[in-house]
Amino acid sequence: MNRKTVTRLAFAAIVAPALAFGAPAAAMADSFFAAGMSEAGPHGASQAGVIAGATSGHGSDHEDGKGGKGGKGGSFYIKKWNEAGPHGASEGGVVSAAG
Repeated sequence: MNRKTVTRLAFAAIVAPALAFGAPAAAMADSFFAAGMSEAGPHGASQAGVIAGATSGHGSDHEDGKGGKGGKGGSFYIKKWNEAGPHGASEGGVVSAAG
């Protein structure tokens, strides 16, 4: 596989999850961040991505159970990485959420 193909595949692997998780998260979050990177060279290829968001819960149209309007705030963080080289391949990830 040539370098251009590897780079395109790595880019697509980062962009697809960011779009899949990003649009719903951006719609619900007061703040949102997404970033990704990919690289390929003579010794292997790697990619990584981060998606994070937070909401305060203010301005929600849902009842808070006490007769008033309110909502719960929360946050999430997702990090994923993959790499492959002449001695093998690895992948990993972290998911964290609080609400």
